[in-house]
Amino acid sequence: MYEYDDMARHSIPGLLSTYHRLLRRLGLSRSITAFLIASLALAQSACGPSAGPEPDNNSYAGQLLFSGLRTAITSVSGRSATEIYTVGADLGGGGGPNFLHYDGQGWRRLSTGLDAGTLWWISVEPIDGSFYLAGDPGLILEFDPDLKSFEQHQTPGTQTMYGVWGVAEDDLWAVGGNLAMPDTGGVIWHLDGEDWQVFDLSALFPSGFPLLYKVWGRSRSEVYAVGALCTVLRFDGDEWSTVECDTSRSIFTVHGNADLLLGVGGFVDGVIAELIDGVFTSRAPIGFPQMNGVFVPSMGLPVAVGNEASLAIRTLSGWELQETRLNTFRDFHSVWVDPEGGTWAVGGNLSLDLNDGIIAYFGSKTIRTTIDDN
Repeated sequence: MYEYDDMARHSIPGLLSTYHRLLRRLGLSRSITAFLIASLALAQSACGPSAGPEPDNNSYAGQLLFSGLRTAITSVSGRSATEIYTVGADLGGGGGPNFLHYDGQGWRRLSTGLDAGTLWWISVEPIDGSFYLAGDPGLILEFDPDLKSFEQHQTPGTQTMYGVWGVAEDDLWAVGGNLAMPDTGGVIWHLDGEDWQVFDLSALFPSGFPLLYKVWGRSRSEVYAVGALCTVLRFDGDEWSTVECDTSRSIFTVHGNADLLLGVGGFVDGVIAELIDGVFTSRAPIGFPQMNGVFVPSMGLPVAVGNEASLAIRTLSGWELQETRLNTFRDFHSVWVDPEGGTWAVGGNLSLDLNDGIIAYFGSKTIRTTIDDN
């Protein structure tokens, strides 16, 4: 997956993951691999300490439901263990973004009504009954899960939007940016119930701010946005401010609950940061792979996913990688835990191609693996 300097091409982790796998297949150690990739990316003179031990025998065995899907699958959410939605990249040929629905019996591809575009995110839960989707170019869609209908919102720009969250239909946030200006092209949009507007941060960042990847909050007056170079912002109901971060690595996803706030990211080696005493503090053990998605369920253990279909859980003793037994080298991008405790993880080839999608499930149910395109 790739570092900040490569974001001008696609920005979401992907490209350096390819180099990472090639170097590892040459038999190089993780520390040497990390050093070489960092040099290629001109990100830093070294990637930190040498790698720690391989994951232990912790078992979190899952089912690789799909591999080799036509597009990468970028985000997953739902309302129950038998109502799952995934979004993904452009199908090509006028098919528009890849949107899949699982109803407990099988999978069906739904048409968004668009003939082109990539979706990067689906809100982690319905907002006033609807899911909201963010993507490229400048896409915000509203999806009614009861009617299975889509509505495209009018937006103030064509930037790539990577995340969307809100407490109500009259208070939504979306984040992303201009990939041609990765260090200063970040944007925040706000919907006040009528129109999406660009939220002006020029007082805080006179020259602009880095790309932002995700947004999540606990309430209208406590909202967090995360992005490149560990850019972390907090909205208090009136204005945005910066949050201190103890790493310079990018943070790709943020999620939490009333007691815990997590951000995950990294560059080859992973970052799992927790908000402690007002500072985003890294808690990933040395040698952790890059992590791209995180979810904190209302009940159960927080889960993070990342490079090479890696999955980690937060136990009482800290973050621990799990043995998933999945036969894939593709990368997870997003994770969601259903109300029954089943974990759903999605991803694929997250480089420029955005193809070869994967969907995995970790839980007690047997999930059918056929897709109806009708």
